Amino acid sequence: MKRLLGKRGEHHYDPQTVLYLTGNINYCYLHMANGAVILSCRTLKWFADQWPTFLRVHKKTLINQAYISSCKPAENSRDTNYIVMADQTQIEIARRRAPSVLSILAQRQLANQ
Repeated sequence: MKRLLGKRGEHHYDPQTVLYLTGNINYCYLHMANGAVILSCRTLKWFADQWPTFLRVHKKTLINQAYISSCKPAENSRDTNYIVMADQTQIEIARRRAPSVLSILAQRQLANQ
């Protein structure tokens, strides 16, 4: 894991080693590709501004698009859409964000073909 130590003991992580981030009030948990979970005193908004390639799929979740394994779309309007990450974690897509997130994922899939 690449971790750089900055001034005042701040850690800087390589975004390519982060699978996804989950927010908890003013803190974040960074879920790393090697399985480690790191607590950060930064907010999800701060990480979203710093790492624009990450996708906000829920109020509490920011994901690295490079580690998306698959997408489980809802069967009907009452079901929940999920994204499956490389570590097999299922991440819920917020109902209001679902149309934009699913269109981004569809465009990404078309670009990869």
